[in-house]
Amino acid sequence: MGLCKPADYNVSENPKISIYGVLPYIAPEVLRGQNYIKAADIYSFGIIMYEVISGLPPYHDVSHDKNLAIKICQGLRSRFSNIKVPQLIVNLVKRCLDANPINRPEAVEIRDILWQWWIGDEELQKQFKQIEESEKINTSLPASSIPLTSLSYETHSEAVYTSRLLNFNNLPEPKNSDDYYNEQNDNIISEKFSESLQIDISQLKINEI
Repeated sequence: MGLCKPADYNVSENPKISIYGVLPYIAPEVLRGQNYIKAADIYSFGIIMYEVISGLPPYHDVSHDKNLAIKICQGLRSRFSNIKVPQLIVNLVKRCLDANPINRPEAVEIRDILWQWWIGDEELQKQFKQIEESEKINTSLPASSIPLTSLSYETHSEAVYTSRLLNFNNLPEPKNSDDYYNEQNDNIISEKFSESLQIDISQLKINEI
């Protein structure tokens, strides 16, 4: 996720503008100019998990600009809409998308978790009742409320899913929402917090350089 840049690009000659990638998949600390580390790839993996489960590209309905980068640093994450996702899967996605790189699981832990999901055990079978319950809920939903991923969404004209130079200055310190790990929140972020970030970024006092 941090290797998509021109082959002849010299970071040493351009130390302040060396962020290349696809905005929705880049960890917030990297957007602020920190170096790529393994934890940043774990964040990207969490975004891919969201995309596979939801069937929707991340942030497909908004412009991929500095305003989105600011909101991501402030804790914005895509929400699962119109589908019920098992809590054990939501929990793993949330850990991968944690604003603090230290809190993200390592690749070997994710491998072990996915392996346990695959082979199963007595305790895990109890947890997988969540999946059965989710399937029942999703099956009972009206067909019109379940997104047909090839037909039912439109991509914003300024949503860019190709690697490019991202040069954002003065982004806020990355953070999670206050209720990010609230057990009562069964989505990646709460609807209340998501709505609170849907504000006019121009109202924020951010100095441009």
